[in-house]
Amino acid sequence: MLVAVMGAVGGIVAAAVGAVIAAWATLRARGKQDGAISFVDVTVKDAETVLAEPDADARVLGELVPERPVLDIAVCNEGDLDGIVRRVQVDVKGLLHVPPIEPPFVLVLPGATITAPLSAQQRRMGPSAAYAVNFPLREGSYRHSVSQLIPAGTVDRFAVSLVATEAERGRDFYGVSLSLDCGRTKKGRASATWDSVRVLAYGPPAWESPDEIRERLSRTADRVRELAPSGGESVGVLFNSTVHPARTAMDDYITVYENKLKVLTAALGECLKYAADDTRIRTWLTELERAIEEIEPLRHHATALRASGGHP
Repeated sequence: MLVAVMGAVGGIVAAAVGAVIAAWATLRARGKQDGAISFVDVTVKDAETVLAEPDADARVLGELVPERPVLDIAVCNEGDLDGIVRRVQVDVKGLLHVPPIEPPFVLVLPGATITAPLSAQQRRMGPSAAYAVNFPLREGSYRHSVSQLIPAGTVDRFAVSLVATEAERGRDFYGVSLSLDCGRTKKGRASATWDSVRVLAYGPPAWESPDEIRERLSRTADRVRELAPSGGESVGVLFNSTVHPARTAMDDYITVYENKLKVLTAALGECLKYAADDTRIRTWLTELERAIEEIEPLRHHATALRASGGHP
C-alpha cells in the first residue's frame, strides 16, 4: 500500500515539474523578440563583378544575368528568433530612354517649303505585349518569391539580378526602390524598404563619338550640295523622326548630340551615388566630358562647311 501511495505521489510530482518547465518555456518564448530584419546597405554592382568573386556560391552564379545590374543587399536580424525574407518587391519608376542619333538623310520634297523642323511619323519603341522574364521595362511594382533565412543576431548578404526585358543595350535607365516581405510576426506583417536608386538597365552606356558626328556632317553637306547646288527650301534633312531645314540641319544635329551627352552625364551621375565600385562610371563620365568639349569644334566645322560652299 505504501509503495502504491509513493508511486502516485511521484507521478503527481513529475507531472507538476513538467508543467512548470512547460510554463517556463512558454514565458521565455513570449519574452523573446521576433526576427527583426532590416537593411544594412544596398549597392549596385554589375553581374561580372559578382561572378568574379572567389567565394561566390554556385547557386548564386546561376541566377545572375550578364550585363544586367545587380542589387547587392546586406541585411541584419536584430531579433531573438530566426527570420526569413519571403518576397522581394522592386518598384520601377523614372524610365529614361536615350536613343541613338540617326545618321542624317537628305531628301527633296518638290513643291514644299521647309523653313522649320517638321515631325515625321514616330516609330514605336519596342512591343507593348506582356512580359515573361522578371519584369517589363515599365513603371510598376514587381514581386519575386524568395526564401532567404536570416539567423538571429547575424548579418547576411544576397543579390537580386534586375532584368528589364525590353531594355536596349546601353540606352535605358530606370529608378528602382526595394521592399522585403519578411512574413508574419506577433505584431503583424514585417517588411523593410530601401529608397530608390538609379541603374543602367543593360550593358555599358552608348553614344556616338565626336568623330562620327563630324563625318556625318560632312556627308550631309556633300549630299545637300549634290541635290541642290543653288540651295532652296525644298531640301530637308531627316533624323530622329524630324525633317529639318537644310540651312539649320547641321546646327540642329549638333544640338541634339549635345543634349544627349548631357542627359547621359546626368543619368550616370545618379547611378554613381549607389555604385559599389565607381571606377567604370567615372571613366564613362570622363569620356562624356571630353565629347562635350568637342561641341564647339563641331559647330566651327559646320560653319566652315557652309562657308566653303559645301552647304547652303
